[in-house]
Amino acid sequence: MAAIYILAGAVTVLLMTPNYVTSQPDQCTPAAQNVMKTCSEGASISMGNFLWFVTNGTSSNGVAPSNPATFKDQICAAEPQIGGCIFNQLGQLVNTTCSGSPQTLAAVQNFLITYDNKCAHPCRATLIDSLRQCYVSSGLSADLFLSNRTAGHVIGSTDSEVTMFCNKRATLLGCMKPIHDSCPEALPILSTADFHLPSYEKGVTILCNHPMVYLKGLECFDEPTPLVEACVQKSQQAFLQTQIDAQAKNFSQEQFVSATCKVTIDQTDCDLKAWLKKNHEACNKAVVGLRREMECSLLPPNCTTLQKPLFDTACHEDTFNKGDRDNFQNGGSGGGSGGSGGGSGSRIASLPGALLFVLAFFFPFVKNVVV
Repeated sequence: MAAIYILAGAVTVLLMTPNYVTSQPDQCTPAAQNVMKTCSEGASISMGNFLWFVTNGTSSNGVAPSNPATFKDQICAAEPQIGGCIFNQLGQLVNTTCSGSPQTLAAVQNFLITYDNKCAHPCRATLIDSLRQCYVSSGLSADLFLSNRTAGHVIGSTDSEVTMFCNKRATLLGCMKPIHDSCPEALPILSTADFHLPSYEKGVTILCNHPMVYLKGLECFDEPTPLVEACVQKSQQAFLQTQIDAQAKNFSQEQFVSATCKVTIDQTDCDLKAWLKKNHEACNKAVVGLRREMECSLLPPNCTTLQKPLFDTACHEDTFNKGDRDNFQNGGSGGGSGGSGGGSGSRIASLPGALLFVLAFFFPFVKNVVV
């Protein structure tokens, strides 16, 4: 008998318990049990051993393995197979057998969270801080890394900050790459923070090639307009609808990724068109075009292929307005107002980060998915 405590102990759901099934007959609990049994045994892990691991040995139906250390290696190696199997099979039950049993589904989710946490690589707890330390060791402000301040101020807020960042960019990336590459979970960890290192490198290179346009843009992106905010609201609603559709229609992994990519690209396009309509002299074609080029470079790699026609339209080179940048002295130190605080930018709602967080929730065992 396994007592699984959900929501910090507020809801207790007993699974694997004959008394539970007898006193509260339902079809979801035995169906969920069967899914876990089928998926674990399909990876040559007995149900008893699986329960022992995912309940930290608290299930009376759990069976301790003869060699726990060796078993951990075995079950963690099977995590993508077992987790993907459980997700796919439970997805078929959500709107049928288990439509009225959210507690049972939550209990299975809790099992999977425990499973994933116990198999996590140590770098999961250290990667973000290690990358942030690269800014410090490179002589840059750590505030520029994954900070609210960087919502519009990616490489700095003033001429001197931008010059320093661009001069030390190679040192910074040289520090970050080995740390990133040595962490097997770097992609999913950083994806939930809306950070993809190869895309980041492309983005900051674009901005460093046009520092004066970038600095002028900080004046434009400092305050969102009602049109910009409407784009955010529209994208949030579209994202929620995507979650609903994914559950109702039993989306495959690729279908879900493709749908979330569409929301992301639509948001980028809507947002930048809205900024161009802002009644501010800094919101000109050169500034918004540069921002579009950077945002397009930051789009997750899968999105550029899964939504290729949409991407090719929203991120066509003509939309970058490169010719208009000739009016700026991009090679000089120049001026430009950096302003203070964080501009909203086209990621005002951190939409890609939200998408990736939910993707990680739905597909916690697919380590190589980048959206």
